[in-house]
Amino acid sequence: MVIVSQAPGFGGVFARSPLMGRLVTRMHVTTAPAVIRNFVLLRKGERCSPLLRSESERILRAMPFIADANVTAYRDGMDGVRVEVVTVDEPSLIGSVGLENDAPFLTGLTVGTQNLLGNAVFASASWRDGFFYRDRYAGRYTNYQLFGKPYQLQLAAARRELGGDWEAEVAYPFLTDVQKSAWRVSGGEIDEYARFLRPGGTPSSLEVKRRFADAGAMLRVGSSGLLGLLGAQLSYEANAPSSAPVLVTDSGLTADTTSTLIGRYRTSRSARVNMLLGLRRVRFVRVTGFDALNGPQDLRIGTQLGLTVGHSLPASRGIARNEKYVSANLYFGVGGTRSYAAVQADLEGRQSQETKGWDDVLTSGRLAWYLKPHPRHLVSADLTWGGGWSARIPYQLDLGARRGGLRGYDDVELGGARRVITRIEERWRIGNFRGTADAGVGVFTDFGRVWAGDVPLGLNSGFRQSVGLSLMAAVPPRSQRMWRLDLAVPIDRRDGSRWGVRLTNEDRTRAFFNSPGDVRRIRERVLPQSIFNWP
Repeated sequence: MVIVSQAPGFGGVFARSPLMGRLVTRMHVTTAPAVIRNFVLLRKGERCSPLLRSESERILRAMPFIADANVTAYRDGMDGVRVEVVTVDEPSLIGSVGLENDAPFLTGLTVGTQNLLGNAVFASASWRDGFFYRDRYAGRYTNYQLFGKPYQLQLAAARRELGGDWEAEVAYPFLTDVQKSAWRVSGGEIDEYARFLRPGGTPSSLEVKRRFADAGAMLRVGSSGLLGLLGAQLSYEANAPSSAPVLVTDSGLTADTTSTLIGRYRTSRSARVNMLLGLRRVRFVRVTGFDALNGPQDLRIGTQLGLTVGHSLPASRGIARNEKYVSANLYFGVGGTRSYAAVQADLEGRQSQETKGWDDVLTSGRLAWYLKPHPRHLVSADLTWGGGWSARIPYQLDLGARRGGLRGYDDVELGGARRVITRIEERWRIGNFRGTADAGVGVFTDFGRVWAGDVPLGLNSGFRQSVGLSLMAAVPPRSQRMWRLDLAVPIDRRDGSRWGVRLTNEDRTRAFFNSPGDVRRIRERVLPQSIFNWP
């Protein structure tokens, strides 16, 4: 087996300038061949299976520090096979700076790498000025190949302006159909403030403290193509919402007299045993320029279903003392290299003896369609949703949330229990900028709304719409990460809405759907489906 690990293909101005060429070369350490070899499923002396070869390619491309991978087998003329693995790294440096035009000028700083010394390790640290409150410090560490195995270790901690959190996880995620088992052990603690918008006023805030831990494992039943997963999990989660709301102002915390929030939420402690079930029949199609501007991506075609059924243990307290828990995750995808459509839906709920019915019912998901009439031209439409009924964790979904919200309505103070957003976009890749970056432009329209539901201070927004223009870039060319500068103009100017600009840098090729942060924070922190990375 021959491993060829290549650095990102910075060309153009970097290649023509010796100074810039040396700069980018010294800032990047190419992934170690031993790291690449440990992700390859083929072994010396064993049969060279086409399935293992293609799965090895896909697993390598699924790593966030690798932009592309090819695994090729050649006959060696002696009844054997020579395997050549060629990978291209993503740029590893991570950094951002927050600046203002008044003292103290520097307000934030983030530094890190997503491939420390080429060893498949993500590490970052950040600081942000807290102004009246204390400064924010945060750090994150992820090892994607613990002890030379595809085990993953994740550590994260943050001291925020108010509250803080920490989380630790070690897992053997489900990465491929040929894998026989998967497991996870995790735990953490969160102290945060849930925010409730009110038009024209200071948002109310409610402190929420959460502790959680879980341990679970699954075994594969069946063979690649059509298989089942069967497992079990022990989970623990304690939630302690405050009974007294506060106002977070520029001069400190002040008492809030909003009656609908006082004593509304109850503390609970859930200790539970869960049965984990899965059914999966999928294959993968390699495409170019779908969620990346011009980079490769593996699309899932087929069906997969994850189901969790749990029951509380005697250690549970409060409303969770005697309850049943059910959650489901469904994915279905169909299409090919020119057209692709898929849906993913998550649903969870509880039935408590105390409430005599279902409560804490939460859902989120995405429905999307892509059409690629030309290698440089893409039309896409997607609908995302999230929200709940009778939630036990305080929350409110913001119409203009930066992640998952309606572009162009960032300053609108409207929130509710449920949110639906539809996005339609037409995109053109206009070419390669002197070998340094891929460039593209796009036009889009967003429309959506929030429903008041049963959350405190929730409002019905009615349907709102925006239109906009996007500038896109991928550095270096064929990177799976994409820079976007979105200019959005609201059609409805009520409630103080105005045009807005968003700058993002994301890799959306590795997961069809990730719940926005404001939806994810109200769901179970030990949600069993999150144990296993459905690839």
